Amino acid sequence: MILFDSYRLMKRTSFKAGAILAEVVMVLLIIAMFTTVAMINLSGALGRNSFKSRAYDFVKLFQMAATSAAETGRRYEIIVDFVQNSYMLRQITTGLVAVEDVLEEEIIQTGQFNDKFQLSYVIFDDGDWTNEAPALFRVGKNGWQYGGKIVVTDENGKEYSIVINRLSRMINIVEGDVEMVMPRPADEMGF
Repeated sequence: MILFDSYRLMKRTSFKAGAILAEVVMVLLIIAMFTTVAMINLSGALGRNSFKSRAYDFVKLFQMAATSAAETGRRYEIIVDFVQNSYMLRQITTGLVAVEDVLEEEIIQTGQFNDKFQLSYVIFDDGDWTNEAPALFRVGKNGWQYGGKIVVTDENGKEYSIVINRLSRMINIVEGDVEMVMPRPADEMGF
């Protein structure tokens, strides 16, 4: 009888130890899962804030506007605002208005420049440039009203040019402050 009781006691103790071990393993798995999810979210958030990611998102905004305009026949405008240190894509439904008069329902997407993605200046292909007033890039089914380049810098001060080519409708990001090809005036072309 004593032998039988000690066997039952040993069996019960090993069962408890097994249950505790299973609980510890489950807790460790849950902690590992939460840690993995947190790391993925953190790396995604850090990636979205990097210069390269922000710059390519900005270029995609121009590409999206041009593609949508060509496919739908609607007009779009990208406003690069030096005062607010921001940019905005809007569908033009009410005509050409001041930045502060843009209707909420026209706004498609907005973004901010920051210390990792800084705005320097904008020059249009007609020679006009700004580093203070809002720069307006308008696109319709026939392409961009004006081409130009937007010069931005990363957190180390390295310059990049986002080039909007109204003739080829290409939007590219190029390292450095690149020279823009300006259209020749009509009188130089024999018109």
